[in-house]
Amino acid sequence: MQAWNKISRMQAPAIKKMQDELIHKMVTEELAVRHPYYRDLFKNNNLNPAEIRGGDDLKKLPFTEKNDLLPRENDLRHPKKFVLEIPEGVEGKNKKRGFGLFKKKDTGPDPYDYKFHTLFFSAGRTAKPVPIEYTHYDLNNLQEAGIRAFDILELTRDDTIINAFTFAPNAYFWQMFYSTTGIGSTALQTGGGKVLGMEKILKAMDNMEAPVIAAAPGYALFALLTLDHFGFSAENLERLIIGIDYAPMAVVERMKKLMVSVGAKNQIVQRMYFVSEAKSGWAECAPGYGYHTNPDHVYIEIVDPVSGEVLGEGEKGEVVITLLDARGTVVLRFKTGDIATGGLVTEPCPNCKRTVPRIMGDIERKSMYYELQGKEGPVQFNANHLRSMMMSRDDVLLWYAEINSEKSADLLKVVFKGVSGEDEAALLKLLETELQSEFNLPVVVESSTLDAVSTQIGLEKFITEQVIFDTRSS
Repeated sequence: MQAWNKISRMQAPAIKKMQDELIHKMVTEELAVRHPYYRDLFKNNNLNPAEIRGGDDLKKLPFTEKNDLLPRENDLRHPKKFVLEIPEGVEGKNKKRGFGLFKKKDTGPDPYDYKFHTLFFSAGRTAKPVPIEYTHYDLNNLQEAGIRAFDILELTRDDTIINAFTFAPNAYFWQMFYSTTGIGSTALQTGGGKVLGMEKILKAMDNMEAPVIAAAPGYALFALLTLDHFGFSAENLERLIIGIDYAPMAVVERMKKLMVSVGAKNQIVQRMYFVSEAKSGWAECAPGYGYHTNPDHVYIEIVDPVSGEVLGEGEKGEVVITLLDARGTVVLRFKTGDIATGGLVTEPCPNCKRTVPRIMGDIERKSMYYELQGKEGPVQFNANHLRSMMMSRDDVLLWYAEINSEKSADLLKVVFKGVSGEDEAALLKLLETELQSEFNLPVVVESSTLDAVSTQIGLEKFITEQVIFDTRSS
């Protein structure tokens, strides 16, 4: 990765030229030479890697999907096919000693850059977790991506940060960790609810007078709604950094209102978008201005999720990534399963003036689009929309939904715990009416206890809470 002060102000034609060069270099010097999966792909499909001279040529290549990276029943080492091999002839090369130090420097690739360092996994929200190998080279890039994100978020070493992302072998927690150590800020790496738990996290925020909390959106909402219950103050809180899961703008607005109600010093809510296979996450300078990407690290396409056609600027579609500067696990034209409702834009950000490509709008999961059977025929059900509706309600504390199969139609069952003081019987009837009207499906709504709902969604157990359960195949 190059100097951020240069990359972040580079004009669009220069970015395109740089990315074309990086794509050609990655394909010809790395993937075609030492990447087992893509080396075979080029050979078996009679594809000439040298013809891939830039982003426009990537459409000649097939997509890579999540299932391609998963272990096979008869081949548990299959994910290793996506790991760059150590360059031939340099793996066993010894370090120079004595007078050898004065000889001409090696100009070939450094084997240390390719050697395995650590193993992370994708979150496994909608599929089995994908193993992703990192080398020391990748960890340096992860820290650089984190420092860039902090620059976009306007976080400095003077900020005290509570990292409430869940401790796990994933890029989400560790990018935040390496970001704080990279800029030298005071930080508590709590491990989230899975390790420290909500009460101790809030106590730490209070005792450390921390102005910044980083957490998944559902967990951040729960923290704001339970401050009074745990008896802690938010008078020093200024900023929420939300990531791992996706937060629509409606949820951001609810968080801002809650920060006012709990007496927070300021009400700044900023979003991050993490893609495990991209080995990094990207930040918004302010909500609605798009996730500012690293064009010297990852090339991004937005494609039609069905046809695979590459879409134009600002068009809604699926996010596809190609790694430009990575070792360890490397993917080419990887379909993330994430839908960017505002597509990709390359014009300078009107807020911060940075010129890097930005992923716009809300992020939705393609796997949360369902075709259900309504009483009058097939119904397209967007569970992303349900999630946005429920999370943005001022009267709901926690919730989850089940998709159940009935005799003549599929049934949507929503279970919730209302905010303290709410008339849950009245809220139950209101939700049932609103959801029935919105989704044109039979809807059943039930109220439940805090413990029952939090246990079901894994609030203090999983990397991020699970709120949609499709029981039709069970």
